[in-house]
Amino acid sequence: MRQRGALVAALAIVALVAAACSGGTPSAHSGSTTTSLAAGIGGWSSAIHLAPGVDLGVVSCPVAGYCVAGSTAGVTYRLAAGRISDLGPAIPAPSPQGTDFLTCPTATECVAVPSTNQASVFNGTAWGAPATIAGAQGFTAVGCAGASFCAAIDGEGNAFLFDGSRWSGNVGAWGAANAISCTSAQFCVAAEGGPSIWNGRAWSQPTDSDTQGQLNGVSCASASFCAAVDSDGDVLTWNGSVFSAPLPIATELPVTGTDASGLTSVSCPSATFCVAVDSIGRAFTFNGTKWDAGLLIDNGHTLTSVSCASPDYCVTVDRQGNAFVLDSSKA
Repeated sequence: MRQRGALVAALAIVALVAAACSGGTPSAHSGSTTTSLAAGIGGWSSAIHLAPGVDLGVVSCPVAGYCVAGSTAGVTYRLAAGRISDLGPAIPAPSPQGTDFLTCPTATECVAVPSTNQASVFNGTAWGAPATIAGAQGFTAVGCAGASFCAAIDGEGNAFLFDGSRWSGNVGAWGAANAISCTSAQFCVAAEGGPSIWNGRAWSQPTDSDTQGQLNGVSCASASFCAAVDSDGDVLTWNGSVFSAPLPIATELPVTGTDASGLTSVSCPSATFCVAVDSIGRAFTFNGTKWDAGLLIDNGHTLTSVSCASPDYCVTVDRQGNAFVLDSSKA
């Protein structure tokens, strides 16, 4: 987890980036609009039309007030300091996978693996030329712990590491992952059917921690606390040694007819605060002891991803191109 000083520094970076967006020369895809937060439900804003009609599959918020979202068509969008910007595709000709597989470890770096064997890095201004990764066969997840360490896994269980400038060869995993969360170069968790742990040298064989459903998301606040969510509406927590038994928090049947069901994503900026979202538009909050009953913030729509920069700031996105913001600092 970032310490307070690091967060203050990162917020300063956000201010600079936001200033550049409003006053600098825009790129070919950087047309931007302003937005305001209207009150919604339980501290969440009402819908912000980040990309109307667009199927958003992921959002990543490295610091409060700055988020990047990706669509299943491969286009990326930024929500920063009240401005919405179209950042264009992460890769010029993205595959149908789109940018569901995107993460931003800092306000000036995002990593996306939207192609079968290519990755691209966003530097806060534009996406760079894609790198082709030999041996990769259809990426399914990426996670980063800062700008100098990322891990990506493909559909065949091949894993590759990024050191900030180049990708490694295959370090091997056990299967396709739906999500990866890393707190350091020595600790990551991948949701590979069952959770798999990276210890800095190798991935452990996935455990049978969850026999109820498919793991859809995982988020680690530290090497001693993670939460994983599944398609059956359950949460599993990691205590540094093992994952708990599945705990049901979303009891209604999931929406059918989509590729997301039950709980779809989770974000834990600390061991005492997490937010999980589900396929019928609810957000659930963990206070370090228990999960609440959930708030229906996006009635009938699938919330696909959630990212919390801190316990005071979270953003979730849906399949209609909307974003919802929880900003407790302004309460």
